[in-house]
Amino acid sequence: MPVIVLASALARWLPAGSAEPRLRVEGTTLRDALEAAFAQQPALRGYVLDEQGALRHHVAVFIGGQALRDKTDLAATSVAADAEIYLLQALSGG
Repeated sequence: MPVIVLASALARWLPAGSAEPRLRVEGTTLRDALEAAFAQQPALRGYVLDEQGALRHHVAVFIGGQALRDKTDLAATSVAADAEIYLLQALSGG
């Protein structure tokens, strides 16, 4: 079962009492895994996805330590049953 690990900047949006920023989810694609995470923690959706359902520009995703390069088709990105999916807020600005 994949695990989504949230960086502290995203984990702070979890309700009080959610001590562990790790969500066990089901799914064989990144889209499925994210939807399962949002079912557990609905408040995360708006911080991770935009209004069209695409990853926000400031969100970085690593699957098994490898950066996700193509953020356009989350349903085409396979995840292994034992995958660790890291969600981070990328730094931006000038």
